[in-house]
Amino acid sequence: MKIPVVFADERRGLVKAEELQKLIDQAAIVSFLRSDGECVQVGVDSVRGMGGRVYRGPERRGNVLFC
Repeated sequence: MKIPVVFADERRGLVKAEELQKLIDQAAIVSFLRSDGECVQVGVDSVRGMGGRVYRGPERRGNVLFC
């Protein structure tokens, strides 16, 4: 799946979902569009894996089947 992003140099583009975290870590993007349509500003809005409480339960991601 490709995710719409705005790069640090203000270009717009699409990146693969698996590349998103690396680009966030490198400060290469300033915002992206979540699958629910919400726009996320990196460094302003919460992003998965950036703080919050530690989840101690079983891993559940990746176990969902989509039609």
